[in-house]
Amino acid sequence: MAGCTSKPDELAPDWSRNTAALAQTENVEHMTAETEQAALQRFTAFYAEYSAEAIKAGVRTVYAEEAWFGDPFHIVEGIDDIEHYFMVMAEPVEHCTFRIDSIQRSGKDYFARWTMMLESAAAKGQIIETIGISHVRFNSAGKVVFQQDYWDTSAMLDRLPVVGYWTRLVKTRIAKGLEK
Repeated sequence: MAGCTSKPDELAPDWSRNTAALAQTENVEHMTAETEQAALQRFTAFYAEYSAEAIKAGVRTVYAEEAWFGDPFHIVEGIDDIEHYFMVMAEPVEHCTFRIDSIQRSGKDYFARWTMMLESAAAKGQIIETIGISHVRFNSAGKVVFQQDYWDTSAMLDRLPVVGYWTRLVKTRIAKGLEK
């Protein structure tokens, strides 16, 4: 019953924090071409194998102390909280990789289009594949100071016991409503 009495806005991140984080990083200094190349290589390598070991080994080489990170589930600020969040998210993971399909730059903003392949303890034996985009800003040292990830969480939720039933039901009803 306690779950039924939760306020819906307690479950969703406060997206006004995204706007504030963008404003705070608006005046970030550009990287040199050499720093940019190294930063993009570190970013790509960090996500190539998403595991507790890889996170521990690389998170502080990729993210700045004051970094801001948001995804469809949470918003976290500061390297310690980012590292903790990544470790918690990696805990049920059997195997996960992110293939960076492309990275485009627009001014100080970078947009990485990626494909995630995940095998979770909650859905053993099933490879969950989904696409997403990360909006990233780097500081002049080539470390991430802002990252907002956008991706279809239902690709993962569909395969979870109980939750999956409800997400599939909603998607089916929407699809039936669109039929002519």
